[in-house]
Amino acid sequence: MPINRIKAAGAIVAVILLLATGNVVGSETVSIDGRILTLRQCLDLGLRMNPASAISLQGLKAAQEKIEEGRGGYYPSFKLSSAYTYTTPQESMPQVAEDSYDTRLALRQTLFDAGATANLLKGLEHGVSVQEHEVSKTELDIAYNIRLTFIDTLKKQALLEVEKMALAGRERHLAQAQALHQAGVSSRADVIKSEVQLSNARLNVVRAENGVLSAKAALSAFMGVEVTVQFALDGREVDSLPQAGLPEVRELRAEAVDRRPELKGIQARLEAAAAAISQAESGSYPQVSLDASYGWQENSFVPADKKWGVGVTVGIPIFEQLTTRAKVAQAVAGRKGLKGAALQARQLVELEVEQAWLGLKEAQERLPVSRKTLAQAEEDLRVSEGRYKEGVGTILEVIDAQTGLTSARTNSVVAAYDIANAQAKLDRATGKGAR
Repeated sequence: MPINRIKAAGAIVAVILLLATGNVVGSETVSIDGRILTLRQCLDLGLRMNPASAISLQGLKAAQEKIEEGRGGYYPSFKLSSAYTYTTPQESMPQVAEDSYDTRLALRQTLFDAGATANLLKGLEHGVSVQEHEVSKTELDIAYNIRLTFIDTLKKQALLEVEKMALAGRERHLAQAQALHQAGVSSRADVIKSEVQLSNARLNVVRAENGVLSAKAALSAFMGVEVTVQFALDGREVDSLPQAGLPEVRELRAEAVDRRPELKGIQARLEAAAAAISQAESGSYPQVSLDASYGWQENSFVPADKKWGVGVTVGIPIFEQLTTRAKVAQAVAGRKGLKGAALQARQLVELEVEQAWLGLKEAQERLPVSRKTLAQAEEDLRVSEGRYKEGVGTILEVIDAQTGLTSARTNSVVAAYDIANAQAKLDRATGKGAR
């Protein structure tokens, strides 16, 4: 009985330890419900929680483990083998035993492989560099998506306020039209037109509210947390971005070529391809290894006759030359293809920088124009409302002025946040750090 209790207690402890270990190594969960998040907090959460980051890091770990696997070519290999052979009796060879038992321990140490192992390790080390640059690219992509979605959420929140202001204006115009109609100054048609405009404004508010919720859900997904909309954003980091002058596009292109992890990754692939060529060429040379074995061989089940052997094996490839040449040609062709890919990637990076720079330039030029248009639209509505109140203007003038003001407010909001958006695109194009 005491032994059974000890076993049961041990099983319980094992289950508890297993569950505790599972909680440690399992995916971390973070709730953002009810929180007010800054851009920096969103970026930190995303870089820590987004599954893409873990995937890229595990790819790096796998590449590092391959190096340890490749180093095995420098060490001796041991093999323990045991064999049984049955030979049918032959009258011409009565001395041959029917049963044969053979057990031995064999050792092989490579002495010379024409640099095959060394070049394999070089290629694997460059493969680790490729994965390191892939991790950097993943972090940049995560930060870029979070930054864009953060800005988009702020923009949609501002556009929601624009629609609410338009709704308030439509309500004011309806009240004004009803008062003038009761006073006999305007017709019933003015009231109907105002009611239609009010209904449309309410629909626009509903759409804008849904747009905010959709953007929040996308932001939480990019952060890698549970999808939710029950949080708020502190946009002061975005709103306080300096409206600095445009940098020289040539400097930005050079900066991108120097920073972008995609280009560094292709360069690492080129170096790995060069090592692959050297590794393939090693197949044309002899390979030398030291072989030794020690064991037992007899015709009884428990052999007693010991035997050992030591020798040097030289493998000279004779009929494998065609295969080796084909492997070398494949490696050379692969490296040439990578050179073309590197040139293409560089051109695409320079194009991204140019387009992002032009986008930022346009956004900065649109902002003062949109603000001037907004001031003009506000004045137009003020005049139109005054004319209508005095019975000089028409409700159509007020409707057009209100529509123009809403459009101007929308354009002003979009222009302001487009600058932050364009700056984020330019930072991603030049490979600026995620943190």
